[in-house]
Amino acid sequence: MTTLTQTETKSSIRAILSVFSAGAFFFYSFIQMTLFSTEAMKAYFIDKLSLASIAEFGSFAGAFLYGTVLMLIPIGILLDKVSVKKVIMSTALLAVVCVIGTSLSNNQTLSMIFRFLLGIAHCAAFMAPFRLAPRWFPSSKLALVSGLLVTFAVFGGWVSGSPVLMMLEYYGGDTTMYINSALGVLVLLCIIFFVQDSPSEESKDVNTEDSLSLMKSLKLAASNSQNWLAGLYIGLLNLSVLLLGAVWGTTYLKFVNPEFSEETYTGIIGMIFIGTMVGSPLCGWISDQLKSRKIAMIGGAFLSLLIMLLIMFPLSNAAGYFYFTFLALGIITSAQTIGYPVIGESNDDEVLGTANGLSAVVLMGIGAIGQPLFGSLVGYFGGNENASMDQLQTAFQSAIWVMPIAFIGAIICGALIKETFRKV
Repeated sequence: MTTLTQTETKSSIRAILSVFSAGAFFFYSFIQMTLFSTEAMKAYFIDKLSLASIAEFGSFAGAFLYGTVLMLIPIGILLDKVSVKKVIMSTALLAVVCVIGTSLSNNQTLSMIFRFLLGIAHCAAFMAPFRLAPRWFPSSKLALVSGLLVTFAVFGGWVSGSPVLMMLEYYGGDTTMYINSALGVLVLLCIIFFVQDSPSEESKDVNTEDSLSLMKSLKLAASNSQNWLAGLYIGLLNLSVLLLGAVWGTTYLKFVNPEFSEETYTGIIGMIFIGTMVGSPLCGWISDQLKSRKIAMIGGAFLSLLIMLLIMFPLSNAAGYFYFTFLALGIITSAQTIGYPVIGESNDDEVLGTANGLSAVVLMGIGAIGQPLFGSLVGYFGGNENASMDQLQTAFQSAIWVMPIAFIGAIICGALIKETFRKV
């Protein structure tokens, strides 16, 4: 009995080290994706790269998501055909090289290329942990593990906010980026030493005789409606992070509540990430306890809609009110994490990487469309460069209707998804 317990303990430790070392890359890549969540970091890169307009900065920042959306399916297929460790190790190395390159370069075009390549590396950072988790953990724990992985990743979004702002003020932009590079090297070492493809010792390189053809993998993944619905659900709820947390949140608050300081704006937006860190394992645990993915997903989307309406039509203009509502938004929208075990439980292992890639194209595509769409809507509703503060406030309050519409869409997706929970 003692030997069995020791064996199970060692197996659990190996599972945690393997999956969450891959999750460390997700955390690091999330920092890069949300690097411009503060006005100070935006200003640093605008000055560093001599960007002439907000549009030029938008193109530079957006290159990340373009790289991600373009390569999600190819990287997903690669994760089915090749050792996950080899894929994540090589893309983590690419990410470190790109961060170092961005730190040293003052050339706009070269920096955009680095940003684009970082987006490609993010594909593996995003999918690999969820590719490994079903191999190491049973379905009864999968939603909790998925939630913890998202918590780990979103912690990177919080790090890119207030902590990076403090480093910028204390050390300056150049040193902050060098620290960013050093962190990437540390993550790469964790991957090299701890990530394993599966509980069996051998590498998970797929035998070409047994593996599905490229077209068959794509066909199987694309024909499964669960992958599309889960991807849409995750993407629509995740819009709160990609839209408010990563780019437009501080700007929205600045025009809606101009009396707040930069630190207050940044702190309020940071509550989305803190809420997501708390809510991701909590929502996963609730789903596992309910023994239902569907009920938890519908409930999370409905509550997200209510919280968003409280942000759009505030009952108070006090900073504390916005700290609370943005924290609640982060916690509730964490129901998006339940979509990951839905994908894992709806596909065979041999096509899971392709299925994750297909779903990720949908969810990241929503972010890639949503970020510039919000800016375009602000302009459409009168928020141009010559607009007054009142006009800008009206424009931002009109554009923010994108969020409740997205949450209504998530409710519909949750209602259409088939239950996948397995009692094992």
